[in-house]
Amino acid sequence: MNSQLPKDYELIIPSSLSKVREIEDFTEKIANEMAFSDEEKDSIAIAVTEMANNAIIHGNQQDRNKNVTIRYHLTDSSLTIAVKDEGKGFDPDQVNNPLAPENLLKESGRGIFIVRALMDEVSFNFDGTGTSIKLIKRKSTEKNPST
Repeated sequence: MNSQLPKDYELIIPSSLSKVREIEDFTEKIANEMAFSDEEKDSIAIAVTEMANNAIIHGNQQDRNKNVTIRYHLTDSSLTIAVKDEGKGFDPDQVNNPLAPENLLKESGRGIFIVRALMDEVSFNFDGTGTSIKLIKRKSTEKNPST
């Protein structure tokens, strides 16, 4: 394992969907650095880009004067990622269930549901300066492989 862990990185981007690829590329480099499996790398990249999209579109309303900040904290056993916008926030308990019959055919509204399935932990923090979503992915071990 990399003896230089723990390590922290930060990426700050303007609220533009054209920047999402940059976030995805940076996240993939981090996941590679930690030697996650290909499946774990995909899960992490999907989760981070989904939350960054939400931060840009819903949080910051695509206002280029507002930023999305992504912080990565690497340890030997896990990766913690915080995606923060400058928006008003929302109530995650009020997000529609994408599995409800009336929502099955909707084109949006599955992001948080998908991210919760892909990551080991997902939590929300609303502090008056925006919404921060914390994502945690633990490294699987050979003795206790993840599903």
